[in-house]
Amino acid sequence: MAAAIHLGYFPPRVETEEEFRFLRRQFLPFGQALKGAARGVLLPMGQGGGGEAVYILATGKKPDLLLKTLAQMLPLLGEDPSNYRFINCQTYFNREKSGKDQGGAGHCGWYNRIGQMVGQVQRGLL
Repeated sequence: MAAAIHLGYFPPRVETEEEFRFLRRQFLPFGQALKGAARGVLLPMGQGGGGEAVYILATGKKPDLLLKTLAQMLPLLGEDPSNYRFINCQTYFNREKSGKDQGGAGHCGWYNRIGQMVGQVQRGLL
């Protein structure tokens, strides 16, 4: 969902459960999650408005370990880590649950929190 919002396929916010259900019925690659064999594989989704490449990454139950490993490997591969931004969606959602939730309740709230996260990432890319 985050990649679809970032790429402009979906709006960053929904107002009703009907609108959310309509979006969920749209065909999205990997909309029903990824199989275990895809964990740790960067999957290209497209190019953002600023020309940035957008990927998704299934991390399994230990996202921090995988994301830290990827970030530490970039210099070994001759890449500048400042050219990459890894976003741990689960950490973002856990932070929002702890009292700063402004997305609303139910599915709309969940979706709108994703939209808020994407907006923060996009502003950080400017």
